[in-house]
Parts: sequence; C-alpha cells; structure tokens
Amino acid sequence: MPPLDPVRFLAAMAELPAGVTVTTCRDGLGAPVGATLSAVTSLSLDPPMVLACFDRGSNTLKAAIEPGSPFLLHILAHGQEAIAMAFAGKGGEKFTGIPWSPGPLGLPEISGCAATLVCRVADLVPGGDHMIVTAHVVECHVADDPLPLVYHRRRLHPVPAAA
Repeated sequence: MPPLDPVRFLAAMAELPAGVTVTTCRDGLGAPVGATLSAVTSLSLDPPMVLACFDRGSNTLKAAIEPGSPFLLHILAHGQEAIAMAFAGKGGEKFTGIPWSPGPLGLPEISGCAATLVCRVADLVPGGDHMIVTAHVVECHVADDPLPLVYHRRRLHPVPAAA
C-alpha cells in the first residue's frame, strides 16, 4: 500500500471529538509547567489509571514527567477555551492570567474545571512522535454541573447538555 497522506490522516482524526485537558506539574526547580492534551483516556478502573499522550517536543514532558512524578490532569469546562490555547503553545509563561493556586501535593491547580485528577506517572512508552504516559489516579474532584470542552474539527466546543 502507498504511504498514508498525513493531511488525510489529520482530516480523519479531526472527525473524532476529544476531551480537552491541561496537565500541570512542577519542574525540577519547583516552577509550574503545563501542557494542553487532547489524547487522554481512561485506562483502567482497578487500579484507577489514565493514559495521556505528550508530543515528544513538549517542554512539560521533558521538564517534569518521569516515573513516579505527580501531575494534575484538568478536564476543561466550557468557557476555558483561553486556558486551552495558553497551554497549547511551547515556551512562554503559560500561567500568566490563568486562575490557579497550589492544589494537591502543591501542584498548580486551575480553577473552574469540569474535573481534576491527581495522578502519579506509572510508565512512559514511545509512540511515534509522542510519548504515551500511563498514570495512577490517586484522587479526583468533579465539579457540580459544568459542560466539558471538546476538540472537534480543529475547534473547541462545549458538549451539548443532555435533553
């Protein structure tokens, strides 16, 4: 078979809605770091685990993600589009203007999210141009009734409320 056209592959994957998450942690000097991720899913119930995929070039991955390290996984809510965009880029001060405070384990916790999971890295597995991070979920907080944010067709959208 001929090689798959990357443009067609991206177009096909744009049809798959994905939750929008921001992971936050601290680097080796204690500075807050974070990244927007859309390739995140539950992995296991017993024990509770998630899977998160980081671009291999991610500064957050390089600075703070290793076996045993803690991080927070924020499931963004409708209205947090600016937060998703702030953490999507490389470099710069991502936390400027973002409502956050020290949360569990002293990790940067973004306020107003649909849910926040406290995670500890289990393994890192190479996956093409990404690194697959499996993590144990040690605690989670779910907000009362926000609509989560999804990424679909290269745009951010709120999930429609159930009828």
